[in-house]
Amino acid sequence: MPRLLLRLLAGVHLVAFVSLWVQIDGLIGSRGILPARDFFAYLERVLGAGVLERFVNVPSLLWFGADDAALHVLCAAGVLLSLLAIAGLVTAPVFAALWICYLSLVWGGQTFLAFQWDTLLLEATLCAVVLAPLGWPFRGPATAPGEPRRLTASIRAAFRVTPNPAAARPGTWLFRLLVVKLMFLSGAVKLLSLDPTWWRLTALDVHYFTQPLPVAASWYAHHLPEWVHRLSVLVMFAVELAAPWFVFFRRLRLPGVGVLLLLQLLIAATGNYGFFNLLTAVLCLSWLGAGTVDGWTRTSGLQAAARGGGRPRARPGNRVRWAVATAILLLSLLTSMRELTRSLPRGPETPPAAAAAADFIDRALVDPAAPPLRAIAPFRSINGYGLFRAMTTSRPEIVVETSADGATWSELAFRFKPGDLDHPPRAAFPHMPRLDWQMWFAALDPAGADWLGSFVERLFEGEPAVLRLLGEAARPAEPPRYVRLRLYDYAFSEPRTGARWWQREFLYDLSPVLAREAFAQDPVDGGAR
Repeated sequence: MPRLLLRLLAGVHLVAFVSLWVQIDGLIGSRGILPARDFFAYLERVLGAGVLERFVNVPSLLWFGADDAALHVLCAAGVLLSLLAIAGLVTAPVFAALWICYLSLVWGGQTFLAFQWDTLLLEATLCAVVLAPLGWPFRGPATAPGEPRRLTASIRAAFRVTPNPAAARPGTWLFRLLVVKLMFLSGAVKLLSLDPTWWRLTALDVHYFTQPLPVAASWYAHHLPEWVHRLSVLVMFAVELAAPWFVFFRRLRLPGVGVLLLLQLLIAATGNYGFFNLLTAVLCLSWLGAGTVDGWTRTSGLQAAARGGGRPRARPGNRVRWAVATAILLLSLLTSMRELTRSLPRGPETPPAAAAAADFIDRALVDPAAPPLRAIAPFRSINGYGLFRAMTTSRPEIVVETSADGATWSELAFRFKPGDLDHPPRAAFPHMPRLDWQMWFAALDPAGADWLGSFVERLFEGEPAVLRLLGEAARPAEPPRYVRLRLYDYAFSEPRTGARWWQREFLYDLSPVLAREAFAQDPVDGGAR
């Protein structure tokens, strides 16, 4: 099971790298929305010339160069390493290389790679480094002197990694406990936030149309009876809060994993969350081999004794694995405690008992752990998680309009973001359309979306790399002369009202009419005026 788990994780890496690769020029390329080259030039001014200080604060290979070639090399390296691991080269050096490649791109991606599944993938890859064999795999089969070595046998041997069950235990448990942490925190933070939609079981009344990128099935799910929504919230809490603990009991393990996988399937069917559901499903599968690993270990010990080896001796490397795994688990516990306490609202409305408990945990655990947590924060590989702790109850949507004369306007079409009222929401799974996702966040906080000005600038320039992030209809023959940003309130249409998918109401203009000639002298700041 450990070997299969590593290969499945490599498959998730392949999806993540390919998905990012096809967008990277438009997002963070030299002519992209947030060029990584400019970001690292800024970091160099802030952090100074000390090489060690740079890497400690921003661990990224892009310090050696953040141009377009470097970005493509990192993506290509990630794809190649993923394919090698899928083919069977599941070793610690391979996953360490995958980890540093993706971490480097996460830093270069700035806000476009700041999602929880990006950090979840980094944390899972760190677990894989502990789980995977350490030995150098490129060793051919033993042959007698003078005996020719067949090429096919050499290739098979190059990807043959001898399993070491004792070494697999600490890494396997890191995977399993990561599932427990992810799922339990996802449920707990919803309750601790005291968000009324969760406590009143009304969150799913609005979730299907207010989530970042709905799919066509979201429209149908939204129009299910209210009692189905209430029951669904209760079942969701049961799965997230209780099912993770079922896996510790042999008889409940299979049902526990089953309901966790079913939840991921339902989430993926009703929303676009990139590779998150795929990655979570792979992590859940780590529990299915619990009995197998134990049996494998016992069988291996009996075989060693039968060969005259007696009781298998503990290897020094295994002790190192257990030490590293223990340190990761302790830090993971601290980040979980911090996540739970941060989820509580701090203010007059907070119940006194909850506030006292949060203060106690802060003093006893979180505050003393602050220095090590700050030290590991740049590596983004031991994290707390909390999806949808506060539910948005409306859907503001930024509509970008372009014009050649300032009189006739056309709406910019995105691939997956809601826009055209008659256009059905599209499924992107397992692709992660990062610009479309960030447009959702920008609508919630336009003043904080400081990348919107750069996006408009690239539209004025007619930058092909950025236009490729949009739908086919959004690629005009000539760059627009005028652009304006408008805010609408979107909601799913009601059945039999004429509008097939969406209905909307104009709220206000986020920006004045922006002219191409004047924009360079006075760029819009985050789209808000």
